[in-house]
Amino acid sequence: MSTEAAFVPPTWDLDTLFRKTEKGVAEIQTRMYRLQPRLRSALILVDGRRRGVELQPLIQPDPEATLRALAEQGFIEAAEPAAPA
Repeated sequence: MSTEAAFVPPTWDLDTLFRKTEKGVAEIQTRMYRLQPRLRSALILVDGRRRGVELQPLIQPDPEATLRALAEQGFIEAAEPAAPA
């Protein structure tokens, strides 16, 4: 797990399995990055076992944009790439 901003591949989608980065774990433990409540709530749900599609009903509104924002800010990363179409 890295603390730098994660690379978000152009083929990123809700079939991707996500996990927290070291930065994401630090935010949960200490609130040091002061994430917005909506983003923090979504970050808590990312556990490395559920794909974006499984998180989708739990993260509202706009789960894809929320997960993308967490990934772009380096709080989550792909644990496993999305399955090929």
